[in-house]
Amino acid sequence: MPLLNPPLQTKRARRSHPALPQLPPLPLSRDERSLRIALVTEYYYPHLGGVCEHVHFFAREARRRGHHVDVITSHIPGAEEQPHVIRIGRSQPVYANGSQARITIGWNIRREMRRVLREGRYDVVHVHSPLTPVLPILAIEEADCPVVGTFHTYFDRSLGYTIGNRFFQKRLDMLSAAIAVSHSTTVALNRYFEADWQIIPNGIDTDVFHPSAPPPPGLTKDVPTILFLGRFDPRNGLTTLIDSFQRVKGRGNRGRQARLVVVGDGPLREHYYKQAKGDKDIVFVGSILEGRPSYYAHSSVYACPTTKASFGITLLESMACETPVVCSDILGFRDVVVDGREALMHPCGNRDALADQLVRVLDDEGLAIQLGTTGRQNSLEYSWARVTSRVLDVYQNVLGNVAASA
Repeated sequence: MPLLNPPLQTKRARRSHPALPQLPPLPLSRDERSLRIALVTEYYYPHLGGVCEHVHFFAREARRRGHHVDVITSHIPGAEEQPHVIRIGRSQPVYANGSQARITIGWNIRREMRRVLREGRYDVVHVHSPLTPVLPILAIEEADCPVVGTFHTYFDRSLGYTIGNRFFQKRLDMLSAAIAVSHSTTVALNRYFEADWQIIPNGIDTDVFHPSAPPPPGLTKDVPTILFLGRFDPRNGLTTLIDSFQRVKGRGNRGRQARLVVVGDGPLREHYYKQAKGDKDIVFVGSILEGRPSYYAHSSVYACPTTKASFGITLLESMACETPVVCSDILGFRDVVVDGREALMHPCGNRDALADQLVRVLDDEGLAIQLGTTGRQNSLEYSWARVTSRVLDVYQNVLGNVAASA
């Protein structure tokens, strides 16, 4: 996708989202036992985010191994009909915990969920973000087979969990297994609930995210490129990065040449366009479903000043492309990187410290190579093949326990 001016790119992005990532087919590989699996999520394409990617890539890998996988989600404007994607009700965006969330609304949603689960004859129902309304909780209550839950979110506090603690703890107790994507996720949940957590991280496709990805059209290498990639969400720190970028350009006797490429979109787009003040060195690309590896692989450094995260999935994507990372020092990122090993970290929200770390990477080629090489090596531990195997092991243990107790 070429680099375009903000208004034109925004219009194009809104009307041309593909329904799912277009990826090369994988060779088939059969597991010993084929399962019927339902993945229930409020978040799926054309919504963009970590949960829907987790669901999509796990489903892809599980199907490659011979399992039947259906995704149960809700209707989102612009969604195209897809095989094995079952949509119930209508997805409604809501603002919660400093970010945009989604809930499903509509008539007879519970009855529809019950019907879909009965007709699917599933061996396992796997709910994502299990204690969020509406679909995950309905699936927990209506499933007639073991239910596994994966928790994706770090949060400081929750008024809803405080008020509804007994309700949510009861639904949590109905899970046959509770998975968290990171240690930081369990830290948040342990403030309110008790469970025997199993930590299985998010995965990445290390064959898609790799250093030899082709360059995106229009991205030249005449100046160093700092990459931002994420939703236009206040928590993702784009305001901090734009301010820090001006500091980066101002360093040195005559300043320095640099480019900030912003990949993402959201309701706050006009706010960030105004903050950029027409700076020709800040390029807004728009939202991209495919092609992210190209932007990572051909940028000098990936900047991620996020203020709150349960897991650093975009850090892993950058690492897999051998691109050095500069990120905020928060709990969720410490689960993925070590300061000075794969990334340089800075105090959350500190604009000067962020600028300092970006300049270090841009000025020290040896450091950039070391961070990138180590990042690629460590990212391989998070391949979807490994992550999927661990989740399928949880399924087998749960089903074994059910059989033993029958």
